[in-house]
Amino acid sequence: MGAEKESLFGELHARIDGEFDSSEPTSDDVKEVYARFGLAYYAAEVLYRGLCNLYCESQVPPTGPVTRHRVEEHLRTAFAMTLGQLLPRLQTILPPPLFERMAIALERRNFIAHHFWYERIHLMPSFSGIESMVTELSTDTELFQELDKEIEKIIEPLHARVGMTPEHFLMVFDEIKSGKAAALEPLHAQRLPKKQETVVNAFNVRNESGHTVLVFETDDGLLWQLCDGGLGWSPYEQVDSLWPTAPKFAGLLPAKINPRPKTSAPWTFEIPFGSQATLTVYPGRRSGQVVYDLRVQSKQSTTRN
Repeated sequence: MGAEKESLFGELHARIDGEFDSSEPTSDDVKEVYARFGLAYYAAEVLYRGLCNLYCESQVPPTGPVTRHRVEEHLRTAFAMTLGQLLPRLQTILPPPLFERMAIALERRNFIAHHFWYERIHLMPSFSGIESMVTELSTDTELFQELDKEIEKIIEPLHARVGMTPEHFLMVFDEIKSGKAAALEPLHAQRLPKKQETVVNAFNVRNESGHTVLVFETDDGLLWQLCDGGLGWSPYEQVDSLWPTAPKFAGLLPAKINPRPKTSAPWTFEIPFGSQATLTVYPGRRSGQVVYDLRVQSKQSTTRN
C-alpha cells in the first residue's frame, strides 16, 4: 500500500510538472511574476524603512543638542517594531487621509508576505492568470511607492533635527553612484535603559568639542550620559583611567535611579539619587546649552554644558 501511494504521488507530481512545462506561459512569463513579486516586496520594505526614519526623527526635539547615539536609540526602537506596531505610533504625525491609506498598505504588505503565493499559485499555468498576478503586484508596488513619496515630504523638514542637510544627501548619493560608498555601520549594540539602574560611578569627561560632560557607570559596567529624556547611550565603551570622578557625587553612590524620569519638555527632568540628592536638568540660555544642578540637601552645585 505504501509503494502504491508513493507511486500515485509520483504520478501526481509528474503531471503537475508536465502541466507547467507544457502550459502556454513561457519561463520568461513565470520569471516576470517572480520579478514583480520581488519589486512589490522591496517597495513595501522601502516604505517601512521610511516610516522608521519618520518615527526616529519625529522623536528628536526640534531644539537642543542631540547625539548620534540618541538618534540610533530611536532607530533601534523603530526597527524592533513591525509595520503594524509602528503605524499606531505615527497616527498623530500622519494626516488622517494618509494614515487610512497606510492601513491599506499594511494589509497589502501582509498579504504579499504571508498569503500571496498560497492564494494565487493556481493562476500560474495560464496567461490570463499570470497577467492578473502581474497586475495585482504592480498595483501594490505603485501604492507603496506613492506612499513612500508622501512620507518623504513629511520627513524632509525634520532632517535638520539630526544635522542632515541637502548637501549631505547629495554627497552620499554621489558616493553611492560612484561605488565609493562604504557599508553602513551597525547601530549601537548597547542595551536600552532598564526601569531602574544602579549607578556606581560618575565622571567629568571632556569630550571632543572641549565640553565637560557627565558620564555615569552602572553596576554592569555600561556607560551612560545625559540625553533629552534622561540617561542615554554614551560614545564611550569603557572607563578611562584618566577620567576624573565627579566630586559632587562622592558619598551618593552607588544609587538606584530611574534613568527615564517624567519630562515636562526635552532636557527638562529630575533624577533623584537616593533621598540625599536630586539631579535637575534644564535648557540653558544659549542655544544648545544644557544646565544640570546637583542639589544635595541644602547644598547646590551647578554645571553648564
